[in-house]
Amino acid sequence: MEWTPDLTVDNGKIDEQHRELFKRITKLVEAIKSKTCKYEIGPTTAFLEEYIVEHFHDEEEMMRKAGFPDFDAHKAIHENFISDFNELKKDLEGEDSNYTKSVYTNQIVVDWILAHIQEMDKSFGRYLKSPE
Repeated sequence: MEWTPDLTVDNGKIDEQHRELFKRITKLVEAIKSKTCKYEIGPTTAFLEEYIVEHFHDEEEMMRKAGFPDFDAHKAIHENFISDFNELKKDLEGEDSNYTKSVYTNQIVVDWILAHIQEMDKSFGRYLKSPE
């Protein structure tokens, strides 16, 4: 998972948070490749749990303040991801983390993040840049 300029939403705070997310997920991908993922799955999951709360809150607060017309839909997508992530976390709890679980976790998170940034977050970025 690599950050590329086409993922920029043209908002400093959101883009900075997204770049940090990409760094963390890349660390997990590297651990999967080197077969040391059992050491990364716990810290990465803990980071994601904190990140989700902070990042979604920040994004939603910006949307509210800007009067973003698709706020409700965007918030609902965030809530669905939180629910899916909590289910994934339950699957990982109490079991030894293994390669398959790490790949599965990475796939769910990476696929969702890329789609969400490219569709929803970029839409919000365009809204923020548009003249009133």
